[in-house]
Amino acid sequence: MNRTLAMIMLAGSALSGCSSSSPSASPTVRSAPVQRFVAERQRWSYQGNDGWTYFTLGATIRTTITDRRMLIRIPTFVELSQIHARTALTTLPAPSEPVDTYFLGSRAQWEAMTRKVLKDRANVYLAIERGGYSVGTTGVYYDLGPRDSFAIAAHEGWHQYAHSVMIDRLPVWLDEGIACYLEGFKWDEINPDQPVFLPWSNLERYDQLRKAHAEGTLMSLHTLVSNRPQDLMATDKGGDRVLTYYAQHWALVHFFREYQGGRYSSGLARALQLTLRGGLLDEMSESDARSMRSRRSGPGMLSIIAPGVELRELDAQFQAFITRIVRPGGRNMLLSGQSPA
Repeated sequence: MNRTLAMIMLAGSALSGCSSSSPSASPTVRSAPVQRFVAERQRWSYQGNDGWTYFTLGATIRTTITDRRMLIRIPTFVELSQIHARTALTTLPAPSEPVDTYFLGSRAQWEAMTRKVLKDRANVYLAIERGGYSVGTTGVYYDLGPRDSFAIAAHEGWHQYAHSVMIDRLPVWLDEGIACYLEGFKWDEINPDQPVFLPWSNLERYDQLRKAHAEGTLMSLHTLVSNRPQDLMATDKGGDRVLTYYAQHWALVHFFREYQGGRYSSGLARALQLTLRGGLLDEMSESDARSMRSRRSGPGMLSIIAPGVELRELDAQFQAFITRIVRPGGRNMLLSGQSPA
């Protein structure tokens, strides 16, 4: 996520997917006890607030949250969300070092930590009304309730992970689309303190998409890949257009995964693999590579994901996909984590 725009994550109400039989669903360990994911636990405090540091295989988590259920769920969720991030779309490597995650117990603590971490850049992030952010491999969040806290941790956890393993940076539109794709989850019915990640299970993104479709305010694919969230904010007084931007990119990743039985799924996987090796820009035209270097935007990645398909044709396919998933009955399928496509 563009770090100046993390407030978009939870703008309005709450932020927040496929059935377990869908090709988009990702397996999680269903039977392991919570303690399995914590290698070590140590006392920690921040500004006089007692807390804990949890060490998992993929993360170091520091928290001053006092709610017992949250404390049980946080290490498990962060660890499994990191596994999900590197397995949901293709097989990606584990980071060489754990990511750093802060789950603070109050807004005041979060603001103090933001000033400590970001120093003279802090004011931009302090403008976030309700949400969190990541900088590099560090994520800083606070208690937003039993669902929103985890949804934003999953979103920003992708950015933490991508920063740690990818030589090339993804275009902003795909980076944000994947982060939104990874937000969807439910708590396991058998082991209620463990998440089951279902990328379609994301009613907030879906409802915004359906609203924009009904109002005729969906953006073209060209607009989506040419703009970053901050490009839209200057003229987006209510924030609705930026929320639609995120919702459409959430849908775009689903489109790549599911359209015509996964026609573009292998292209998406290949694009992600190229970022690991630093070969992404070599696959693009000179003008597309220039746009990526200067703005992290443009259609260059589409030529890798959907080779030989013209932008206009790809846009028509994508818009038809949106029309299909927002049809009557689609929302009911999302409620159970199933694909409406």
